[in-house]
Amino acid sequence: MDDPRDLTRAQFDDLLQHLDADRERAGAAYEQLRRRLIKFFECNSCLNAEELVDETLNRVARRLASEDMSDVAAFAWGVAKNVVLEARKQTLRMVSIAELPLGENSLPGEQDPENEIQKNIESKKKTRCLRICMQRLASGDRKLFLAYYNAPADRTEYRRNLAQSWGMTIGGLRVRMNRLRDALETCVRKCTASSWSGTALHGPSRTDGR
Repeated sequence: MDDPRDLTRAQFDDLLQHLDADRERAGAAYEQLRRRLIKFFECNSCLNAEELVDETLNRVARRLASEDMSDVAAFAWGVAKNVVLEARKQTLRMVSIAELPLGENSLPGEQDPENEIQKNIESKKKTRCLRICMQRLASGDRKLFLAYYNAPADRTEYRRNLAQSWGMTIGGLRVRMNRLRDALETCVRKCTASSWSGTALHGPSRTDGR
């Protein structure tokens, strides 16, 4: 599944405009669509349902620039079905070969010791890299990012209040979280592919380019 690009403010506003000409009603329609899509992904046993909803709505918003849609919600459901299929394929690809039987005579759970050692090394490196990349975020971005993802059970109300406390709309908060998450993922990929994990936390570069 491709990494979704961040939406521009204009793209997000265009999505809201297509949901309803009235800004307040458009916001309500957007949140209702999000909640229904979250339930859809959860019913299909998808991990990270909210992230898949973000990807779905991002795709819809970008398509609005080139397509005339009379029913954005209906189009979103079609996109969501494709995202489910992509998520399932990605999950299958993530199954490690080390978790599969080595042969007909293998005992259940038997694994290649060298493979296990390599997996442990890679896991520890990714953990170090994530810690490094988090430290390279601006302090405000890091605080907001941790607050967003350390949400309690009632995430919807919590994140709405979080957005309000930071002077943003819930849509603006999600756009900012997408941008920070993509920056972290890019940073971690570069880190794990290089020798960053052996450097000091406060290196010369930052994920936000400052």
